Amino acid sequence: MVAPWYERANATYITLVDENHTLSSLFNLVNVPSAVWIDESGNVRRIDDGTYATVHKMGDFEFGRTDYAPMVADWVSQGESSVHLKPVGSLKIAKRSDDQMQAEPLFKLGVYFFQQDNEAKANEYWQAAQALNPDSWNYARQDWSFTPEQANENWSKKVQSLNGGAYYRAIEGLDGGLD
Repeated sequence: MVAPWYERANATYITLVDENHTLSSLFNLVNVPSAVWIDESGNVRRIDDGTYATVHKMGDFEFGRTDYAPMVADWVSQGESSVHLKPVGSLKIAKRSDDQMQAEPLFKLGVYFFQQDNEAKANEYWQAAQALNPDSWNYARQDWSFTPEQANENWSKKVQSLNGGAYYRAIEGLDGGLD
């Protein structure tokens, strides 16, 4: 599905589309796009949400950022000297609450049933996962994929439920982020 975009862009980097949510589960990512920076030695150097390269507007709602792309460019040009790299072994994956831990296997069951062409059963498990972990945009977006004509409306309702709160958490070390 995304291969034509990367081919047209002549991308020279590896990008993973996590259709089965394996990495999003492993790193407890709750929104897309998200990125995990892994260096040439296989060390995880950043785990961040909100990896937009620009700001987007949908009506009165703005999302995205302009500071992420320069961070990536700095890493590419500075390598190990980049101020944006976290020391090897210093990152901790966000801990899940009991409800979030229960939501994860329910979500995976939904993915399984979706792959078996049982959309009704998949939706049942995805809705249960969303009820236990309403902060996961990944769970909601997977469920919304069944009804693309309602996806924008569902997304707008979820954004409104934030009541002005952040769509993404702050990037560590930037904008008063998590350090």
